[in-house]
Amino acid sequence: MKKLLFCSLCVMALLVAGCANREIGAMKFPAGKVQHAVRATEIKWRPCPKSLPAGCRISVLEGHPKKPDLFTIRFKIDKDLFMRPHTHPRDERVTILSGKAAVAFGKNADRSQAKEFGPGDYYVNARNAVHSVWIEENTILQITGIGPWQAKFIKKAK
Repeated sequence: MKKLLFCSLCVMALLVAGCANREIGAMKFPAGKVQHAVRATEIKWRPCPKSLPAGCRISVLEGHPKKPDLFTIRFKIDKDLFMRPHTHPRDERVTILSGKAAVAFGKNADRSQAKEFGPGDYYVNARNAVHSVWIEENTILQITGIGPWQAKFIKKAK
């Protein structure tokens, strides 16, 4: 038991020491640059990864969602989209820029249980919280988080 506790403490100390050398969210500016800016009119949209429902496009504004650091991405949805029950390993911070999104929690949650969010609204989904998302009109939303960002899909209970 003492060995297990000692090993656990050693692993935790190594993790803390490794994180202390790296500042999460610190922008890596090229030499001579002091600002990173993304103009709305210059955003380049590309299709969402195949792991996400069809009907959305994505733009990475900062960082990389698959790397262990801060990232900001935007999703543009031009038609109805249902994101079936899923979780994320870290908190998910969402701002609705235009349109609407509805979010409900639980494996078997349905649309009638969802809270709606509109332009300017902001919410945080807790890590590992099972949730579903409904988008029923043209919508642009922005997500900021700590990567690597993942969506783990959950099977509904029968």
